[in-house]
Amino acid sequence: MANQSVLDVTLLEDTKLLNEVVVTALGIKREEKSLGFAAQTVGENAVKDAKSNNWVNTLSGKVAGLTIQGTGAGPMGSSRVTLRGESSLNLDNNQALIVVDGVPVSNRITGTGFNSHLSADSPVDYGSSLSDLNPDDIENVTVLKGPGATALYGSRAAGGAIIITTKSGTRQDKGIGLTFNSNVSIESVNRWPDYQFEYGEGRTSKYYSYLDSPDGPNTSTTVAAGRAWGPKFAGQSYFQYNPDAPDGKPTERTPWVANKNYISDFFQTGVTYSNSLALEGGNENSSARLSLTHLNNTWIIPNTGFKRINAALSVNHAISPRLKINGKVNYTNKKSDNLPLAGYNNQSLMYFLILGTAPNIQADWFKPYWVPGLEQVRQRSPFNPTPDNPYLGMYEMLNTMNKHGVIGTLSATYQVTPKLDLLVRTGLDMAFEYRSQQRPYSMTRYPRGMFREQNVFTYESNTDFLLTYKDQLGSLFSLSASAGANAMRQTYDFAGLYADQLAQPGVYQISNSLDQAVADPLKTSRAINSVYATGQLSYREKIFVDLTGRNDWSSTLPSGNNSFFYPSISSSFLLNELFVLPQAISFAKIRASWAQVGRDTRPYQTAKYYDKIYGNGFTNPSTLFNADLKPEITASYEFGLDVRLLNNRLGLDAAYYNNNSRNQILAIPLDPVSGYNNALINAGLINSRGVELKLTGKPIELPGSFSWNTTLLWSRNRSYVRELTEGITNQVIYNHNTNVSIEARVGGLMGDMYGRGFQRSPEGEIIYSTNGLPAPLDPVVKKWGNAFADWKASLSNELTFKNLRISILLDGQYGGDILPNQPQKQYPR
Repeated sequence: MANQSVLDVTLLEDTKLLNEVVVTALGIKREEKSLGFAAQTVGENAVKDAKSNNWVNTLSGKVAGLTIQGTGAGPMGSSRVTLRGESSLNLDNNQALIVVDGVPVSNRITGTGFNSHLSADSPVDYGSSLSDLNPDDIENVTVLKGPGATALYGSRAAGGAIIITTKSGTRQDKGIGLTFNSNVSIESVNRWPDYQFEYGEGRTSKYYSYLDSPDGPNTSTTVAAGRAWGPKFAGQSYFQYNPDAPDGKPTERTPWVANKNYISDFFQTGVTYSNSLALEGGNENSSARLSLTHLNNTWIIPNTGFKRINAALSVNHAISPRLKINGKVNYTNKKSDNLPLAGYNNQSLMYFLILGTAPNIQADWFKPYWVPGLEQVRQRSPFNPTPDNPYLGMYEMLNTMNKHGVIGTLSATYQVTPKLDLLVRTGLDMAFEYRSQQRPYSMTRYPRGMFREQNVFTYESNTDFLLTYKDQLGSLFSLSASAGANAMRQTYDFAGLYADQLAQPGVYQISNSLDQAVADPLKTSRAINSVYATGQLSYREKIFVDLTGRNDWSSTLPSGNNSFFYPSISSSFLLNELFVLPQAISFAKIRASWAQVGRDTRPYQTAKYYDKIYGNGFTNPSTLFNADLKPEITASYEFGLDVRLLNNRLGLDAAYYNNNSRNQILAIPLDPVSGYNNALINAGLINSRGVELKLTGKPIELPGSFSWNTTLLWSRNRSYVRELTEGITNQVIYNHNTNVSIEARVGGLMGDMYGRGFQRSPEGEIIYSTNGLPAPLDPVVKKWGNAFADWKASLSNELTFKNLRISILLDGQYGGDILPNQPQKQYPR
């Protein structure tokens, strides 16, 4: 070879599967085969296909055991993200931790504090920081499901973690890479209920009359309006509403016919435009990526929607062969001139559609929403006067917002020796948001109008370091060990000013308050200091054993109980490497893990703190503090099997888990004579167990031509209430203003619903009173069902033909009960 100037080399194809890398806790990258716990990664297509205004919703049906619960209350669509069911009686503790590029991000939903029932204030969904992320900037999402996977993240990840990695710049062969992405999505009402078009408005079948007429007394503008119990549509004519008359009084009879668009005409087709531009490039030592995205949404309710601008910058630079720095920052500005109202009350459109209109009414008749000559003073209600005019809600009951948010991280990695690395990192999640709500004169809830504004500031910083040592111990063993510490600081500052009566109509500012404006401040601070360590021992890359330990010191717990330690152990065995298996088995692994994690509580629960300041006074909290609170502890074990057949053409991933959560922090009821309504205690035991299955297949795979990939997911979870506390047999988790509540009762399930129902005879028949209506509700509270599904499943198919890709997802669940807001109606599943 010394005399040859040219050397010909032929590379042979290796059919072995490449080792997939998974981002785990603290950003540590691991080979998937070595994991002793359940983790699933989805690529960028999972969040970019069929985009929604909240990209989190696109994860639904793509990860076994993941539950995305959307509010469905507006274009920003906040989502509650949980993994493997509900394991804590404090429902806020059950949400998964969200981590973006190593920075924990708040998924807190700050509502307006309004009650959504009847004449109370309507809530507004302002979204969350998680939904503000731009899906075009996401590279992949890893879901760490159980405590065994998230123990290193501490108490905040007891409910699992969603690890989001955003895109970084890559080296380009020539110049700078440019990517432009334009997306248009259309949104409309999915389906309509089966409305009847046989009977019109009123409560008598004899005749119909808008105001008094020769046919008889008025039957339309009373409380009967909106009730379609009137005459049958049979080609007759009545004195009906006259849209050309100032008072609507008819002068002649018109045909009595049904308007089949009497509901749909209040809606419009929603459209979202999104345009994204990304620039990236790099060389041997550096890389960078900059992206800008503009989103403009017009929602399905007129005069609602929002705009969003995202900017993301990622920079990587090797200062020397041993020192590398990395920085990422994501900025979001989100604005809305109006977000829709929600809830079951007379301010929302959906409530109006139940009580305010009927098949003979047209939507356009409500558009002149002020009484002529009394603009900004008296609304116009041509029919049922109880619900507010829907167009008054759309164009005068405005809910505005302007939010600026920043998520950023800066890290440096230094190679101390070839076997020892040091990572130093700091991250920031910060947002400032201005909101306002205005209500005009003559509303049912606010006859003199209202104006409120809030400033919401959230701040969290995380600073940590991590030492990592890797070495080969002889020819059989390899070792990887890490140790580090973290300091978390968190601030939440809410400042509200309320003018609940306006001095002058149509002037929406705090200085126009008729009475002294009310201040509504809330400021909390929280800190957690942590140390942790993890180690992995590998035997010939066939058997892996992991040990972790973490200790937290939380500021929200009393000094004697604020330190808590939790360990974990996990292991995986590669059966196809340890034993001779049939040739059809490409890969086989069994895994097992045990972990213990802790949870602290909200700030200011361990001593007496005054809640708020009103004028020159303070208000006492309604919940008695507990100076001896202990952290909630969850112990979990998990077993899993991962088998792939026929050269990875067919695969099965199965998992079984069992969690026990003790020392639940509960607020039990007290006699109000004590000066408190509730008292905080440690009690309770919730046992949560479940099964997750993932079946993957590649029925057709023609390289460079056509391929078909399919995935079937199935999961089932049950959370049992094993214990509460002495003398307490039930704990109300959620209570609605009607006759139903979700309660935890010893021996029952999390999510059990209890309430009052019809009085029934021994034969099960409804008992009626003498007026022909059902008798008053039975005073005995009964169990009506469970709010959570029996099981969830999804089937996804991806078809690829050269450069064309089609993705189809079917997602659903079986079981779960719904009790409607009207207490006299009980619907089974």
